[in-house]
Amino acid sequence: MATLSFNPTRLRRPTVKSQNPSLNSTYSKKSINKLFTASKTLSNARKNHIKWHSIRCNSLSESSVSSPTNTEINEEEDDPTAELSYLDPETDPESISEWELDFCSRPILDIRGKKVWELVVCDSSLSLQYTKYFPNNVINSITLIKAIASISEELGVRLPERIRFFRSQMQIIITKACRELGIKPIPSKRCLSLMLWLEERYETVYTRHPGFQKGSKPLLALDNPFPMELPENLFGEKWAFVQLPFSGT
Repeated sequence: MATLSFNPTRLRRPTVKSQNPSLNSTYSKKSINKLFTASKTLSNARKNHIKWHSIRCNSLSESSVSSPTNTEINEEEDDPTAELSYLDPETDPESISEWELDFCSRPILDIRGKKVWELVVCDSSLSLQYTKYFPNNVINSITLIKAIASISEELGVRLPERIRFFRSQMQIIITKACRELGIKPIPSKRCLSLMLWLEERYETVYTRHPGFQKGSKPLLALDNPFPMELPENLFGEKWAFVQLPFSGT
């Protein structure tokens, strides 16, 4: 049975930087309840004005930025097109040996009217957080290999030993990229921190993006949904081997 340890205060928001194999684990009903409870806690924490930290800039070069005012910083933190690259300074980079990864299209359209893709990576404690947008015409294992390697270089962490992912439709690309880098790919629904973070991003980032598509399919729709309790009228109470004549069937 999965257990959940999630600290919403570890989530960071950036400054401007402008989707069927059988999975190896499933959740119990109790684990699902914990997941949604933690999600509500995350939402409440955000309402209480958690202090978010920002790291990198895309649309503005470092040389063109000088001593931004508090007003400018607040405007940047609210930018839904921003990306994030963060490593908790109190965390030993060598201690992070497993990442959780999602590489999929988002309910967002670019200026061409095409779906925007996003790479989201974190570890189970959210000490490492990384997001990056991609146009839909560069989605392949080569792009993912370069992106994973860039995370290691930007944040000064070694490549992980394992990468967990829950989208079975992306297995080929993710598995190929991981193997090229000597990383063990693990298809798993136990990407708890990643799933909670994606829920938070849907509410606070994607829905506020200028290209957001209303009425889009759920972001965390899975091929194999979580197990549900069997209705009582379907419980089997007795088993028996019987022989029936063909004419009676």
